[in-house]
Amino acid sequence: MLRIAIADDHQLFRKSLKLLIDSFGEMQVVLEAANGKELLENLNTAEVDILLLDLQMPTMNGFQTIPAINKAYPEIKILVLTSLSEKETIKAILGLEVQGYFTKDADPNELKEAILKLHQHGFYLEKKLASIIETQVENQANALVFSDREKEIIRLILKEYSGKEIGNELNISPRTVEKHKYNLMAKTSSKNFIGVVVYVFTQGVIPIEELKI
Repeated sequence: MLRIAIADDHQLFRKSLKLLIDSFGEMQVVLEAANGKELLENLNTAEVDILLLDLQMPTMNGFQTIPAINKAYPEIKILVLTSLSEKETIKAILGLEVQGYFTKDADPNELKEAILKLHQHGFYLEKKLASIIETQVENQANALVFSDREKEIIRLILKEYSGKEIGNELNISPRTVEKHKYNLMAKTSSKNFIGVVVYVFTQGVIPIEELKI
């Protein structure tokens, strides 16, 4: 049973989200908070696997909360909930050290899949938000060049292959797969693999159509 925390200042939205998540059957909301301060004050009372975090909250917003969570509870995966699509906000979001992004106006039924994919694969990027990112973020003049092998690794990860399955497909060891993933994160200056995914979409290295949702 996945243990979920929700931090959002809109009580009606938060309560509705809790009811939805609890109805999925494979996960349960164990903690609710109206802002980052309340969340941090109560995280020691419950074990949490995944945090659904709003960015715009009073007292302590999501941007302020993320570094504190990563420092005190690095094992918690963060799925950012956002309704924002402005260019400057998108750029700010891309700089966050989180594992996933989900827009608030998405189909509620997609949330279960988003949470499960984040738990299983370590990252999640909603296709709608990825499309916004692709169109609104300018290409870098000195964009990185990726080898065919690096692109193969990324494509197979986007197809949700495990490290072992990627190794079998490319005739390399799972350890080599992990080394490739680490090198890709270092190459793109990413803290986790969602950073690599965002980079390859914004720079046109991989077409957005290859994001499996």
